[in-house]
Amino acid sequence: MLTRILVGPHILDNATIQGILADSEHYVREFQYSLAPSPVKHNHHARLLRVVFNEKLLVDTLRPGQLQFWNEIRTRTLLWLVIEEHGKRQFFDARFMPEIDAAIIKAAKHKALPILYPMRDLKEQRILSISDVLSAYPAHLLAVSLRYDVVSTLAGKLSKKDQCWTAEWTLYFDHKITQWYSPCGLIDAITLHGFQGVYDYLSTYYAVKPNTQTLASTIIKITNINSIPALERVSDYLESLAIVSTANWIGQQGKYNLYRLFFLGKQGQLSHQLIKDAVLTTENTSGQNNNDVNYQLILTVH
Repeated sequence: MLTRILVGPHILDNATIQGILADSEHYVREFQYSLAPSPVKHNHHARLLRVVFNEKLLVDTLRPGQLQFWNEIRTRTLLWLVIEEHGKRQFFDARFMPEIDAAIIKAAKHKALPILYPMRDLKEQRILSISDVLSAYPAHLLAVSLRYDVVSTLAGKLSKKDQCWTAEWTLYFDHKITQWYSPCGLIDAITLHGFQGVYDYLSTYYAVKPNTQTLASTIIKITNINSIPALERVSDYLESLAIVSTANWIGQQGKYNLYRLFFLGKQGQLSHQLIKDAVLTTENTSGQNNNDVNYQLILTVH
């Protein structure tokens, strides 16, 4: 899971990551075993384990450190793939190449990369050839790719000789071209190496930089909290905000419930985040203390 969000080499050697791994159970929200047939050959007792991690807790742990991480922006990558076997080249077709399709799906899930296959309709078949995909001059390929409204395009050639696969990859992104080669291996390893290259490049572009800001704190007052469910709703909402590191209820003052918030960023950013989802609305501000802001819970109508 960590290799799907962290950016850079040797990430598992980092002290913060070693601490997370040593206390991994603390970051698990829930888990369950699949009842589906075993995916492991010759081991009918094996089962898939599905784990849901506490994303906010992980991000809060990573944010103050020196690690970069790729959290939310995962745009689709268009995949043009040519398969070469026995000296014959053809476009990849998932319907007739289940082994390759399964390897692509597995690699895409492993790196959390949304992939889009081209439609290959009659018009596209007429105007785009295999040579266009493999050409060192990609203008025509990229022109055809415009119809898919993607920001990244991956062109690849998978070649099989006996039981050995190799691959050549070209990524078109941000008006730049990046190329790499996957040496001889099994199809799963080759496709994963290809998608690792995509991840390395896109994650560097979209990465959240190490945060050197210190935590700020403020006290907010919230009215209209008249029940335990409403209190829980507010607490859950405050803790769900990415800018908020910790939200502590500290007591009541008249009609108000008081919370101390520890957050990263500026007061204005926090104020915007607090009301953006229409759970809270500003009631008024004191005008005396920027850290003393009044809010009102918006009641839901059933």
